[in-house]
Amino acid sequence: MGILRQVILSSELTHQLLAFGTFLFCIEQANMANQDLQKVVDLKKYIKDNRLDVFYQITIITIIIELIGFYLSSIWLGWGFIVILFGLILFNLFVNIQIHESNENQIKSWKINERFPVLIADVIGLVLVSLWMLKIGDFWISWILFTMPLLYCSIKVFLYFKPWNLLRGM
Repeated sequence: MGILRQVILSSELTHQLLAFGTFLFCIEQANMANQDLQKVVDLKKYIKDNRLDVFYQITIITIIIELIGFYLSSIWLGWGFIVILFGLILFNLFVNIQIHESNENQIKSWKINERFPVLIADVIGLVLVSLWMLKIGDFWISWILFTMPLLYCSIKVFLYFKPWNLLRGM
């Protein structure tokens, strides 16, 4: 709620944009964490694999770091976002598997070189938030950091409702 308070009460547009982007990001991260933890619980019912335990532990640690970041964001928006991004970087550095929902090969090794694009995106976010905090290009950076979670969440909603399937049924 503190982040939404900043969206409504802040006098700076750049601050409002970053706060709203952070709020959308918070919702999406909570959803992703819930899905990851549920997948682990489901898979552990019929697969014995120690990598699932490690994945679960890293996910829990990431959730704790991100919660600290989201709470910190309600007081110091930039510093909170930096903590959140550090949590993501740590997750993407240490998680060495991907869990898929398909029936075949549900647990796939995820090598560090396959994680480079995600890690680069995380570091770019970290650099952008740092520049925003230093008031270097803060107007454009706030629009970028607002647009990224907005587009991402829009794509997720679009894929969730799968409108092309609705059109086929007509």
